[in-house]
Amino acid sequence: MKRVLWETYFDTSVTRKQGRRVKKDFPSQKLYDILKGMGLVYSVTEARYPRSPWRVVRKIEVEWEGSKEELIKKIESETSSVS
Repeated sequence: MKRVLWETYFDTSVTRKQGRRVKKDFPSQKLYDILKGMGLVYSVTEARYPRSPWRVVRKIEVEWEGSKEELIKKIESETSSVS
């Protein structure tokens, strides 16, 4: 099943109210290295983030069988394994 993740979820310059879903110290520049390291199949396109439609960001579609929240937590926990 495909899960849609917006790059905004991992952007530390964005507040939680604006859509960030990870801790402030998340290494957002290493997001794609983390996804590759987890062995996930994903595709990236540009789209308008629904919460701020004037802003074009990357939309990441990931093959994942669990919930989106589980996926985000798994990605966040993998930050320690990527240097």
